[in-house]
Amino acid sequence: MSENYSPDHGAEPRSPWDIAFLSQRDLGLRIPINYVTSPSVSFSAACFPHQRYEDDDSGDCLSNLLAVGFRRFEIDLYWDQGRSLWSFCPVEIPTSISQLLTSAAVTKSSILTSQSLATVTATPNSSGGSTLEARQATGTVPVTTTSLSSTSSNGSPGSTVSPTFLVPALASNGTETPLGTELPSISSLPPNSPNRPAIAIGPYVCTTTINLSTFTSQLLNYIQRTENTLQANLIYVYFNVHAAASDANPLSSAPTPTNLPSPPNLLGSLFASNFSEFIYSPSNLRSDRINLNASWYTVAERYRPTEDYYKTSLNEYNVVSTEDGWPSESFVEFSKSKRLMLSWANVDPQMKGYDFVADEGAIFEQGYIRNILTNVTATLSGQLNSGCFLRDSTEGLFQVNSSWAQDTTLQGFNYPTSPSADIIPLMNLTTNTTNCGISPFLNVTLLNSTARENYRHYQNFSYSTIWSWAPNEPRNYTSSDASSESLFRCATSNLNLGGHWVVADCSQKYYAACRANKQPYNWTITGYPISYSYARQACPDSYSFAAPRTALENSYLTQAMRLSRRDYDGHGAWVDFNDLDTRSCWVTGGPNATCPYDESLSQADDLKRRVILVCLNTFLIFLIF
Repeated sequence: MSENYSPDHGAEPRSPWDIAFLSQRDLGLRIPINYVTSPSVSFSAACFPHQRYEDDDSGDCLSNLLAVGFRRFEIDLYWDQGRSLWSFCPVEIPTSISQLLTSAAVTKSSILTSQSLATVTATPNSSGGSTLEARQATGTVPVTTTSLSSTSSNGSPGSTVSPTFLVPALASNGTETPLGTELPSISSLPPNSPNRPAIAIGPYVCTTTINLSTFTSQLLNYIQRTENTLQANLIYVYFNVHAAASDANPLSSAPTPTNLPSPPNLLGSLFASNFSEFIYSPSNLRSDRINLNASWYTVAERYRPTEDYYKTSLNEYNVVSTEDGWPSESFVEFSKSKRLMLSWANVDPQMKGYDFVADEGAIFEQGYIRNILTNVTATLSGQLNSGCFLRDSTEGLFQVNSSWAQDTTLQGFNYPTSPSADIIPLMNLTTNTTNCGISPFLNVTLLNSTARENYRHYQNFSYSTIWSWAPNEPRNYTSSDASSESLFRCATSNLNLGGHWVVADCSQKYYAACRANKQPYNWTITGYPISYSYARQACPDSYSFAAPRTALENSYLTQAMRLSRRDYDGHGAWVDFNDLDTRSCWVTGGPNATCPYDESLSQADDLKRRVILVCLNTFLIFLIF
């Protein structure tokens, strides 16, 4: 298995999508993380839909999901008490078989040494054990037929015999023998081999190494490779905890384990051993909240969570604290160098004896960093009927509390799971859910293909969560007139595009968007058109020229534009967003704002910068669907 993050060619965003994702992330850097939306996915639905659990395929699948922009992962983990480990395989793998398939002592003469040996099938026998037989997708010839049970050839108890094996009748890299084809040892399989041996127990086909490490190794490599100010994002992992079914009864309910995870095998311990420096934990949150003077207020204001979204209190010692506030992504990533948050999701009754108290310091309790909404409904075309946080009018944040909001699978909606299904309604639903301040959750296999088999379906879902730029924006304008080209460096929100943004000529006079101070959802539009450079002075008192920082803020701006009844003449209104300083580095702060990723700004300061890169400004390849 490859432990490296290695997505398919084309899975990672290219221009202009990469700039859209980066600029949208930067807009929300100061927003508390509980109000920032991002796409969520079920790892099982996207990577294991056909009950095949193979580590190489799952690693490629996870790489593609990370590459296309998923930031929240719900994973199903099964406690295999016989092997004392966490597995993605829903059924226990017999210890003897696991050792046989991974033993370095297996040789060519063992027959079970094929690089192309796909599975070993285990089916229940009359004595309650498992009868094994090897299986190939290619033509096979039987060699022996025996049972794992301790029986003699006449069926009486006594001697122990070997399992049944089927070997390929023909292999390109083997040698013909009277028994078929003798093949190389599995102990010498190279990393990332696509034909890692697996076993089949009932309906499940699993490699013996499809364990938690297949997920953590890929995720760790991704975090390490994106540990810079241009690529860093916050990742959320939600645990569904199950007991693995017995290999003797794979289709029956799993028994309650008598051997629960010991302290070294607790999920908090396992993740801490790999991600200790990257986890933002409940302990971190409690420490930060109790004394903001020593946490959020110790960094520069541009990395501090904006106070528009939480309440604070001041004690007699002038210590500021908060009970409901959350840090911003800029504080978590650039100040604390944290990239990962963990949470419990659903726990099977058989696992209630798990030591959750021991993990309290590392893993957030169920529902603390995810609020699953059950009141969201939609039409078959993807328009929301209920559950949206966009109200007819509002001036207060706390009347519109979208904290940690996430949708779930909607009853009555036709999800595109068959190969010929229409994916457009789901894309509409994803866009509309995001615009309503809700993180969309993908809990189906798109068009019957995993993210490894076809990442583009999942890329379409992720790209549908871009609430800021319109498709193919921000574009670089080219002109034979250099002075004309340099003017297309400012953003407008366009009603004709559902409130999405386009690049416009900064010198043109358009209406401008103004946000009320300390009221993120209260927007108004200037009374007259004005050029971008002077838009700030056109906003009324107690309002400031601004750009939306979240999907829901943008929806309230779009609503204000409609209600203003201005004649936008198809051009929209200015938002405070430009790349006048460095092309493709979009910033707020008016015409004199500078790019934070320029090398001239990389001097040491209060932030723990791992890597500072110059903002990307030369992209010639466009992603074609």
